[in-house]
Amino acid sequence: MVTTKAIAKVAAVATGLAMATSMLSLAPIAHAATLTDAQVTSIINLLTTFGASSDTVANVKAALTGQPTTSGTTTGGTTSACTFTRDLTVGATGSDVTCLQQALIAGGYSIPAGATGYFGSQTRSAVSAWQTAKGITPTAGYFGPKSRAAFDLGGTTGGTTGGTTGGTTGGTTDGTVGAGTGNGLKVSLAADSPNNVALVQAQAIGGLAKFTFANPTGADIKVTNLAFKRIGVSNDSTLTNVYLYNGTKRLTDSASVSNTAFNFNDSTGLFTVTAGQTYTVSILADIADTTSGQQIGVQLTAVTSSGTLDSSVALPINSYLQTVSAADLADVDFNATTNPAVATAAAQNDYTVWSNSTTFSTRAVNFESFSLRNIGSVDRAAINNFRLYVKGVQVGSAVAAIASDDTITFDLSASPVRIETGTAEIKVVADIIAGSGNTFKFSLRRASDARFVDTELNQPILATDSGGTTFTSSVVTATEATVDSGTVSVVKAASSQSTNVALGATNVKWATYEMRAAGEDVKVESLEVNVNTTTSDDGLDNAKIFLNGVQVGSTKDLPDDTDTEFTFGSSFILKAGQVATVDIYADAKDDDGGALTSGETVTITLDTGSGNGQGQVSLSSVNVPGSDIDGNAVTVSSSALTLTKYSGYGNQTMIAGTNNARLGSFTLSTGATEGANVNTLTVALSADESATLTDLLLKDSSTGVQIGTTKAAPGESNAYSVNVAMSASQTKTIDIYGNIKSGSGAGTIIANIDASGTGAITGSTVDADALNLQTITIGTADLSAAVGTSPDNANVIAGSSLVKVGSFDFTSQYSAFTVDQIAVKIPANAATSIASVTLRYPNASGVSTDSPATLALSSGVQPYATATFTGLTFYIPQNTTKKLDVYVNLTTIASGATSGAAVSAVLDFGEGYRETNSAGTVGTTLALADLDSSATGGKGTMYVRKSLPTLSAVALDSSSLDNGTDKALGRVKITADAAGDIGWDKIVFTVNLTSPSSVLTTGATSTMKLWQGSNIVAGNFATTTGDLGTGGLNAWGAGSSGGTLAFLPTSEQSIAAGESATYELRGTVGSVSDAGGYTVNVSVANPSTTASTTATAAQVGAGANIGGQSGTPSFTWSDKSSIATVHGVTTSDWTDDYLVKNLPLTIGTLSKSI
Repeated sequence: MVTTKAIAKVAAVATGLAMATSMLSLAPIAHAATLTDAQVTSIINLLTTFGASSDTVANVKAALTGQPTTSGTTTGGTTSACTFTRDLTVGATGSDVTCLQQALIAGGYSIPAGATGYFGSQTRSAVSAWQTAKGITPTAGYFGPKSRAAFDLGGTTGGTTGGTTGGTTGGTTDGTVGAGTGNGLKVSLAADSPNNVALVQAQAIGGLAKFTFANPTGADIKVTNLAFKRIGVSNDSTLTNVYLYNGTKRLTDSASVSNTAFNFNDSTGLFTVTAGQTYTVSILADIADTTSGQQIGVQLTAVTSSGTLDSSVALPINSYLQTVSAADLADVDFNATTNPAVATAAAQNDYTVWSNSTTFSTRAVNFESFSLRNIGSVDRAAINNFRLYVKGVQVGSAVAAIASDDTITFDLSASPVRIETGTAEIKVVADIIAGSGNTFKFSLRRASDARFVDTELNQPILATDSGGTTFTSSVVTATEATVDSGTVSVVKAASSQSTNVALGATNVKWATYEMRAAGEDVKVESLEVNVNTTTSDDGLDNAKIFLNGVQVGSTKDLPDDTDTEFTFGSSFILKAGQVATVDIYADAKDDDGGALTSGETVTITLDTGSGNGQGQVSLSSVNVPGSDIDGNAVTVSSSALTLTKYSGYGNQTMIAGTNNARLGSFTLSTGATEGANVNTLTVALSADESATLTDLLLKDSSTGVQIGTTKAAPGESNAYSVNVAMSASQTKTIDIYGNIKSGSGAGTIIANIDASGTGAITGSTVDADALNLQTITIGTADLSAAVGTSPDNANVIAGSSLVKVGSFDFTSQYSAFTVDQIAVKIPANAATSIASVTLRYPNASGVSTDSPATLALSSGVQPYATATFTGLTFYIPQNTTKKLDVYVNLTTIASGATSGAAVSAVLDFGEGYRETNSAGTVGTTLALADLDSSATGGKGTMYVRKSLPTLSAVALDSSSLDNGTDKALGRVKITADAAGDIGWDKIVFTVNLTSPSSVLTTGATSTMKLWQGSNIVAGNFATTTGDLGTGGLNAWGAGSSGGTLAFLPTSEQSIAAGESATYELRGTVGSVSDAGGYTVNVSVANPSTTASTTATAAQVGAGANIGGQSGTPSFTWSDKSSIATVHGVTTSDWTDDYLVKNLPLTIGTLSKSI
């Protein structure tokens, strides 16, 4: 019997598991629409009775309620499905953090807060525990490269699952997302609806679900009712307040849950889904305390709207389940006092409408949104430009006006404001522009209207007030205030007239004022205007007042220093909060129409009003203005026209034959009063001057456009009829051009200019005083040339291109020049090393130009080979210096270049040269003598080499000077250029000693050695007092300052192209005591100041003055360029240390300090 029961139980379990498996496989289409809650509960109880695992029960329940399952078809396995592309540590956030947390939790590592997407102390502890289990060191909880490489816990593909954090409201307002097609309102669970989010008990507005409503029809659909059920293993009391949100905006007051059901209802519309668009709402709820472990979701059961549901919609629609966890959230507590606490407020800008000193404790929070409601009577348009401040700093964008539901909402979610623990004042300021007699009262209606999110748990915080555990709206409501009756401010506008006014001008704007009504619209019934004229005391004629560009009231004369009243009836109304512009116009004539006095000043004053304004709501009287407001003192003056020499063009020297010569430049200026129409410009010349010129004309300097006609044969008085219209205070620069005849003798040209015209407003005649212009001297053009800054002497590789050899300066005087021919000479013994010569120079456009030519080799005893250039476009503008640079392209050694050839460049002074000035005069002499690039010592000569050595210091292992044998004293690296191998046959070290006694000593054999790597270089040393034999090194005695130490290797030392060899000088160090004061410095000098003609190694090394060699060299080397004879120490391809890179060079310094 027992056996039969056991078999039956096993069979039943098998049946139940089979049923569960089938349900899991059908999960995507099963949906709970066909099962009641009671039926689901019965199935779950049956599986529990059969002893099914908790995972199986959870998966079956998820399948029956339309939620995702975690069956074997989900990602997982033995390797991580998370994707990590960065290191993670405390403070990190993102989907990769969520994936890591989920994998750790699934692997049995505790994170009480759940997978929040924030890497906090709990996540660090879990990572540390996993690192310990995996044997990863250090176990600091830092998820870096080692941990990423070793991570093998199951996760979610790409590290992106885990849904959104519980606080995310998301969603869009009536937006740009297309609604697709259909026959009615569509409803679906939003793609970013919260999924398996870890909520926190006692938190505010935890995210339960998001639903997207799509309207594919052609008419807007208003949703008026939504019905929901609570689902999951939870209680009704778990959800203390449930809200409907769109983004950060709360759409409803809180709903309560009863028997799992709750709903939102508004006959005027909860929200409207625009035709062809979508609208997403979020279900957010405050979570009760002590509810850890419960699972909560919502089920949308019914939708009521002005339209019909699309046939594709199947209700109910379930959300995912969220789990409530236990953790300590940050605390936010509003102060018991909310300001302002005053009963009245005048219309004004930047008025604080709500403020509270709020306390933040436990940890920092992110401030994501804030919403206040006005529960006063003032019109919504009466207060605007709301700004939110935290600790005195504005955050987020301003809110322009109160919304239709009387709320103002600041959305900071895109860039939350972090608030650290302590007290922070939160305040909202606004501009009160109207509302006289009405009230405003701003209130924080719900704790959820201030969205503060815990920076570690990433969940919204349920704020409290007055240091308690609850939130009461009345505590965070400002005192009701009444807007005062209207006022009017009057100020002189910044644009009010300040410049001079033309004598006799009509309809002149004399003053401008800005008026602003506040609190309510104000009707201005009259204004009193006063004028003061300083000289004539005769007032102004035809005065009138304009409001925003339109005349109000009648035109009147203004007697001097007398108040004149202008009345407006109902035509002058100032709108609350708007700035109105009031202008005072009149003619620049006295009140009888006569003339004012030139030079006198006129001041307009708006006199203090007396009950001349009336508030349109309160009907109270307003004084407009409240005090006398003066305009600027404006000067009345007659028209003016002035001539001055243009400061940007000075006296000039030009040459005879110059065409289009700029003979003068002047500036015409009008006065501040009025402009002028210039009709005549006259250029006066002496008889001799006019005889020297042709084609005299005028040009606008800024545009280059000719003014008037050309005088082909100018006379002594040259009048130009022109039409130049100039406004007040305008300047115009005009140039005089002409041709200077060829053959004109030395002398000067000084043009005289005169101008006349009429006033632009008054039409009166205006004349300028005549003016002498710049002095133009007819002189002689000259072009001089000199050696410029040529490059430093250097060794260069044979076969190199565009090697700069010389630079020459060409300076012009009184004319521009073009050089089109020049001859460049190269020393004959270097000619075969040159493939071509290139000149680089600027052309007339300033563009650098290269012109190449080949050398004509010299014959016989000629010292140079010559490259002749023709067709050059080398341009030197007038009175400037331009450079001509000489470059050479070198041939290779194999193609005939000579190692050691000295290349310099010489410009031939007399042959092959031609220049032309701007008058067309040709010159054929460059200078008094040839110009040589090497004229300056150390510059302008390049020495051709097949390859080059470079010496560089290599740091010693220690800088301490200690007694002992084989002590490293210096280290040098010799590198061969990539162009070819090099060899060396002698190196001389300069040793400088500072010591109280002998430092370097010798024994029976030489104690000085040169090492290359682990090998001693065979060879011999000699000091300045020793021989180059086998005797070794003589000791430097006490007090000696050292000397030179020459080393000759037994055989040539070769270094391959592009490679290096490092050498170390070692010796015996003795007599160094702890008393200190010892120093040894080793260097390679650079004594050679000229290059030797290539010779044998012995000849060069001995300093035999080969080819001008100066003294004994410190380094004898070869570029192995010998062709006729196989290279060796006896071939003539050796040279000295002159121009060797980096010489002189210190290669070691050792010391023993006191």
